[in-house]
Amino acid sequence: MVCCMNASAMPPERPPVQPRTPVPPQPAVPPQPDRRRGGRAGLIVAVVVLGVVILAGAALLILLLTGGAVGTPVHLAADAEAGSSVAVRVPNSAIRFEPSPDSQVHVRADGSSLGATPTLAITTANGVTEVTGGCPSQWLGFCSLNMTVALPAALSLTADGVNGQIEASALTGALRLTTTNGAVETTGTLGRVEVHTTNGAIRVRDAGSRRVVATTTNGAVEVDFRDAPEAVEARSTNGSITVRMPAAGLSYLVDARTTNGNVDTGSVPSDPSARRTIIAQTTNGDVRVTTG
Repeated sequence: MVCCMNASAMPPERPPVQPRTPVPPQPAVPPQPDRRRGGRAGLIVAVVVLGVVILAGAALLILLLTGGAVGTPVHLAADAEAGSSVAVRVPNSAIRFEPSPDSQVHVRADGSSLGATPTLAITTANGVTEVTGGCPSQWLGFCSLNMTVALPAALSLTADGVNGQIEASALTGALRLTTTNGAVETTGTLGRVEVHTTNGAIRVRDAGSRRVVATTTNGAVEVDFRDAPEAVEARSTNGSITVRMPAAGLSYLVDARTTNGNVDTGSVPSDPSARRTIIAQTTNGDVRVTTG
């Protein structure tokens, strides 16, 4: 007898096996840098830089304590027949201007250097006698230079300096004196005067000039007249302003201002109708316009 099996007793069919998707190859991981090696390199660089700074500071201290006697002594001189004006462009040097005993321009420079050697040149072209040179810029060397320029007193003078003070005395021609880090001082001028510096005081003494412009960023400005001027402009950002006028009984249009400080113009009252003008302004400092 043939018997039929119950369908429920039949074993269940297995689901078909799905093929596996192959895994794509992964990119190789680059080797990681050795951070310790980079740290050691940075430390070495820092130590070297610190050593250079220490050596440079020690050399500078020695230079200052010895009054600039470190290094090779420097003595420079040059002379030339003067043109109709004089221009001086000497960086990294203190410069003094004075009248010449003749019609020539005489330049003398003394100091010392360690490293690059100071230079001096004087030429005349198109009526302008030009003086150039001074201490060259350098990293590890040192240079100290004081320069004296004697020129015919009545000639106009333009001087551009960097990192050095400028002085001028008894010159009667027009003056334009500019430096970056250093004071500027003039005495006994007669021609138009323009003096500018960034970090340094300005003093214009015993002036007979009709027009004076004196500006600085960090430093006091002091202008003293023996003769009544026509126009005065004295400005600073961080420093006091003092303008002294002769007691001639003249009237002036005075513009004196400060942001943080006191203003005193009592002895020179402002006259809006006056033709003579005084501008004395600063941001941080007192302003004083007086006579005598």
